[in-house]
Amino acid sequence: MCPQSNSRGAEALVISLIAVATVVLQLLVGDVPCDVLRFPLNIILAAVAIVAMVDGYRRRRSSPFVSFMLSPRAMWLSLFMMVALGITLGLQRRPATTSWPVVVALLYILLHLGFVILRGWRTGAGVRLRFLMLHLGLWLALFAMVVGAPDRVQMRAVVERDKPQSMAYAEDGRPISLGYALRLEGFEASYYDNGTPSAFRADVDVDGRRVSLAVNHPHRLSWSERLYLVSYDREAECRYVVVEVVREPWQWLTTVGVVLLIVGAVLLFLGGPRGVNAKGVR
Repeated sequence: MCPQSNSRGAEALVISLIAVATVVLQLLVGDVPCDVLRFPLNIILAAVAIVAMVDGYRRRRSSPFVSFMLSPRAMWLSLFMMVALGITLGLQRRPATTSWPVVVALLYILLHLGFVILRGWRTGAGVRLRFLMLHLGLWLALFAMVVGAPDRVQMRAVVERDKPQSMAYAEDGRPISLGYALRLEGFEASYYDNGTPSAFRADVDVDGRRVSLAVNHPHRLSWSERLYLVSYDREAECRYVVVEVVREPWQWLTTVGVVLLIVGAVLLFLGGPRGVNAKGVR
């Protein structure tokens, strides 16, 4: 058997073992413990990983691992994982973005994409602007999803008519101060003939500012915080509503990544195939 066949067999074995290990971890311990990876630990680990990736790329000639990550086989595996993740998470009502298989797959895609960017962002002809914007935009969006997951907070508050509410509760029951007060000002609901609600909306006072909430129509308080209307008092006179507050401090980085992707795609569409100009820049 040739050495190349042995190498590919070893790669397939390692990938299979990692896949099995992620499933076993998920079954034994549940989701990745994001609570212990919150800021600043996630920043420190991310910085160490990026430095290690850059150092590994510099040693790529003597590293079988980096050689594999830059191979066509790694590219196809990365594309397969992206498609599989898109289908899996898209079909779930509540995507399990912190499960071990999903996190490991995202880390692999980030690592592979990082090596591809290091190899291809610049050539002898100069900086490949469209390549850099497209690949870096995707990398930043995925990076924000992975590193920002521990800092994401999802909590709910019971908002009443009579008294302002400035406290919400996380999924694990932890009380969290909102930093502002919510109070119910108005509520409307429409019903089907059988009495089940077809739609409902509420007007909520947020520190003196009136905002409107409806099902599937959240209100964005800031770049990183949104309010969702999820439930209400079923009595004749609605005395309270349940508001879900979602805080995503890394949302700004996701937005930057998406903007880079869009700009890169527009430049690619407008420019088309392009050679090297007089200055040697594509």
